[in-house]
Amino acid sequence: MFGQAIEKPWFFSSSVHTEAVSRLLFVAEQGEPFVFLQGEHGFGKSTLLKQVQAECSRYGHSTVLINVAALDQTAFLWHLCGGLSIVPRAEQSQTQLMTAVRDELAGRSLCNHQTVLLLDDFTRAAEDIAPIIDFLSAINRQTDGAVCVIAATESVAPPELQRLSALKVHLRRLTPCDARAFALEFLGFLAVPQDAVTSDAVDVIIERSEGSAAQLTRLCRLVGVAVEVTHDLVIDAEVLTLLTDETLVH
Repeated sequence: MFGQAIEKPWFFSSSVHTEAVSRLLFVAEQGEPFVFLQGEHGFGKSTLLKQVQAECSRYGHSTVLINVAALDQTAFLWHLCGGLSIVPRAEQSQTQLMTAVRDELAGRSLCNHQTVLLLDDFTRAAEDIAPIIDFLSAINRQTDGAVCVIAATESVAPPELQRLSALKVHLRRLTPCDARAFALEFLGFLAVPQDAVTSDAVDVIIERSEGSAAQLTRLCRLVGVAVEVTHDLVIDAEVLTLLTDETLVH
């Protein structure tokens, strides 16, 4: 029950998130080679990348979203080939994989086709993939901006990659006002009746989330499940505190 997933996408358009999406779309449209999206854990980087992916698709761009956590350079290239619909042979070397990627992106550029690569958990890769970023940046220059890389990270990036980044895009904690709007909007998205959650319960959600989009999401989902399971239940501050203590959602 508590593992239920939301079937349709949802995105909270706070001023922070809207500005970040706009900046990243600008980078993609301008054909910049690389940009970092930085923010602490739980600030919404993964959700933001999915929103950028959806917006880029609306503009007719191809997008490839890869979580690079625990990937080495070769594994990353295999994932990239899959995202670009390249079917390499099992015995192909890393150099051959890079050649296949270069040829595919160059061919797309001849058709005036833009490709946006979205890399999540960038600094959690198993090894340094900066050489692959340099390689993709070189393709960007050769194709007049036909490929753009957007990488999300929690920690500070290496200086050489910071210099390569076209601009700085940072996600910050949500303000209490934005956090309240997030909670109310997301509860509505979950079809939680307005009279099922009291104002002081919303206050607890805001306080315990500490401006984290991920924590806000978890708390609201907890409320949604509780209301669905127990009809006519009214969630007040006391009930919500009991629920979070029982489920370890703090």
